[in-house]
Amino acid sequence: MEISALLVGIVPVFSIILIGYFLKRLVLSDDKQWAGMERITFVLLIPCLIIKTLVEANLSQISIQSIATTLLGALCLVLLILSVVYFLLVKNNRISVSAFTSIFQTATRWNAFIALAINESLFDNIAVSLTAVCMVILMPIINIINVSVLTSLLTNGSVSLIGLIGKILKNPIIVACLIGVAISLSSIQPWAPAMDILGILGKTSLGLILLSVGAGLKLAAFSNSKKNLFLSCSLKLFMMPALVVLLGIIVGLDELTLTTVTLIAAMPSASNGYILAREMGGDAPLYANAVSLQVLLSFVTIPMWLRILSELQGIA
Repeated sequence: MEISALLVGIVPVFSIILIGYFLKRLVLSDDKQWAGMERITFVLLIPCLIIKTLVEANLSQISIQSIATTLLGALCLVLLILSVVYFLLVKNNRISVSAFTSIFQTATRWNAFIALAINESLFDNIAVSLTAVCMVILMPIINIINVSVLTSLLTNGSVSLIGLIGKILKNPIIVACLIGVAISLSSIQPWAPAMDILGILGKTSLGLILLSVGAGLKLAAFSNSKKNLFLSCSLKLFMMPALVVLLGIIVGLDELTLTTVTLIAAMPSASNGYILAREMGGDAPLYANAVSLQVLLSFVTIPMWLRILSELQGIA
């Protein structure tokens, strides 16, 4: 696909994010209104989208092992870099432990919902299926890693790892991924009206996701934590996708799969880690500022990575 076509596909996605931002400021200013909409999207609409796309996908055509190797390999390298940051900056009292935990979270988490919307806008259902597969691979691991790190650094071990795993397995997104994969790999023929219902509800989720992302933008004064924000954005928007591109080429991912997983790696961080930071004593304001800045910068960095991929694939 030409880079111009890719950029045209991204414009609607970012436009809806901006609409959400102004809608929150000018029309729907009550947080409770957005909270209800986000809850419905999370527990119902997004699971419907995931189940439908996975059920209709031919998972035998998806190189799950290569995708897992690429994404988990890149994640491990970023974790290694974060370990170096911890020993160089936290141990030398150059940044606080609470600030480091927010840098850690925003460097490793990713906004799967924006990824779903962009891949659905740019490509066909196979890219949405790839995104859902990546969610199955990454979400449980990233959640366990982040909670474990925050628990070890900020608490006295009051959060049980077994309890955490139980919560993850009850997550509607994870449940939907498991259901979709199970049906796709089985010989079950889904009931057509049920698939139509899933399709209608799933399509509804994409616009609401992007509006909620825009509503959640917090254009605070970023000058008070420039160093921490620089670390967060550099690791998430530049280092992670660069490592995915490198590893994806090494393992031999095809063009669509490489583009899809790179876009996933280039996504800004998810907002759900904010609650974790607030409840466990992390630097919640830093987390909120980092996520908002990442979303704004991704208006530039996502097209940049699409351009890089286009050039690399053109050379190949």
